[in-house]
Amino acid sequence: MKASTELLLYQLLWTCDQLTRPTFNNLSASFESWAYSSGLLRTINRLENEQWLETQGKSLDRVIRLTEKSRQFLIGDRDPESEWSRKWDGNWRMVLFDIPESKRNLRRKIREILHSQHFGCLQQSVWISPHPMNTIKHALGKTRADPSSLTLLEAQSLPGDLPSDMVNSAWDFSKINANYAAYIKHLKRLRNKRFLNDPDYLIAEEKRLWEIALNKDPLLPNALIPNDYLGKKAHQLRQQQLPIIIKSLLNHHCQQDNSPSART
Repeated sequence: MKASTELLLYQLLWTCDQLTRPTFNNLSASFESWAYSSGLLRTINRLENEQWLETQGKSLDRVIRLTEKSRQFLIGDRDPESEWSRKWDGNWRMVLFDIPESKRNLRRKIREILHSQHFGCLQQSVWISPHPMNTIKHALGKTRADPSSLTLLEAQSLPGDLPSDMVNSAWDFSKINANYAAYIKHLKRLRNKRFLNDPDYLIAEEKRLWEIALNKDPLLPNALIPNDYLGKKAHQLRQQQLPIIIKSLLNHHCQQDNSPSART
């Protein structure tokens, strides 16, 4: 997808959409001007045909909103705020396996699945999560592992054992925080005007660093989050600053498109 198209989707997501139904009238005057000069209506029609947008009405009175396809492309399929606010029932979901050396590919596949489901590793063959196991059961079932070598169970910590001890043993929050720190550092750099001429860098690098941080984060419920966790700070800064950065970028492109040199 071209950088200009992604910027349009981001503009609708961060500046206009806000979980409502944006119209062209919601857009800033500078963005409207840019829209006319850059053939936005043709772009809207194309994105609607490709199911990135859905619209109602005609011409500039059309109501535009992002489809679920667009939302997942821009923000992914894991909503941090929903995951953090999930109530923990006090049970750990555990996966234990004993795969022989002769089946190392199967053992590797199981570990890949557990990583993808954001389970934490207590030992090489003991993995835990506070979340329900609906999806992990389905994924592990596809491996056709011998049921006698694979155990799924729910358990509670012994009295006196702190949940924070389990969290610190299963997940490396120093690395998780390092990923978020790198994202925060990059977000601060993007406020520098020298990046305005490079929208591809803005979009690709911001998205890459955010995905790295989010993919390595189990997004634990609030009751289990360590005190020094940086995920919430990074998410808040992203919500606050990215709309401003994107608007500045669009305004900059509008000024370039409307400059005398661009019209000649």
